[in-house]
Amino acid sequence: METHVHPACAARSAFTLIELLVVIAIVSLLVGLLLPAVGSARESGRQSVCLSNLRQVAVGALSYANENRGYYSSGTWDNNSNASWGTLDQAGWVADFVNGGFGKPGDMLCPSSPARSSQNLSINRVNRSNGWRAWSQSELDELVKRGFNTNYCQAWYMAHTDKKTTAPGGDFKNKNTNKGPLRDSGLDLAPLSKVPLMGDATILVGNADDAVLLNGERVPGAKALGDGPGASSRAPTGEIVYGRQNYEDFGPAHGKSSRVQTAQVNHSRFYGQIAFADGSARVFADKGRRDGMFLGTVELFPTGWTALRYHELEGEVYGGWLTHRGQNW
Repeated sequence: METHVHPACAARSAFTLIELLVVIAIVSLLVGLLLPAVGSARESGRQSVCLSNLRQVAVGALSYANENRGYYSSGTWDNNSNASWGTLDQAGWVADFVNGGFGKPGDMLCPSSPARSSQNLSINRVNRSNGWRAWSQSELDELVKRGFNTNYCQAWYMAHTDKKTTAPGGDFKNKNTNKGPLRDSGLDLAPLSKVPLMGDATILVGNADDAVLLNGERVPGAKALGDGPGASSRAPTGEIVYGRQNYEDFGPAHGKSSRVQTAQVNHSRFYGQIAFADGSARVFADKGRRDGMFLGTVELFPTGWTALRYHELEGEVYGGWLTHRGQNW
């Protein structure tokens, strides 16, 4: 038996243009509501990966110390013969990890940082006059393939421990004026849980010498080593010495907050993470003074010293002397 649909019923079974527009508007609204949540969840996952990476780096440094008379590394990873103890493929914490089988730093990059490589792989920096040897771009590319790469910043302590004297001035990254790579015996005056080894690098802009050619693409290079200590003085004697650590090369690489735009930084990241000498890693927020980095301000302390006070890290990250007595906070 043939069934006929009444024309009026057929008309009612279709969407009108107005109904279709309403549906599209509702779907668009839902997508707009869901996308920020999805983006936030994705970034939270990346931050967790980064924190795990930093813990692995800290544990790798402890493992290296167990096999190398208590030294956490062989120093800074740099082709600069004034600062490091050998070429990029032979010395420095990255080479220690790859050559010693403690992990490949190139496989443990911070997934949130726009810097996909270390500034020390920049062809402009690596071939300066004081280099251990000259490197071609193809040789640097091969290093990266083998895992010789990082976008984390090494703490000055891990590379140099302390200056040999408390006298101010001089090149704080020159290995000849410092005590050498951090060793477990040099940690008697500071809690292991507060001595930093590695952290998220400050995201800097505008420095051509830090740019790295990675897989044919020019990308920002992450800060490789903290600047070390600044000058400090004591009242009322006026004694001047080198002081507490400058941590502005550590900075936020995760989350989102108000944009910071200066000559040095231009981003909206809010959280930075740091690994410590006890194998732990923790999260810090750029909220003490919103400046896009973990900067300090020179202030007078109750101890009588005028030194750097940290906006975000004070009391949680050690900044004083490791092997001299006087500024042990």
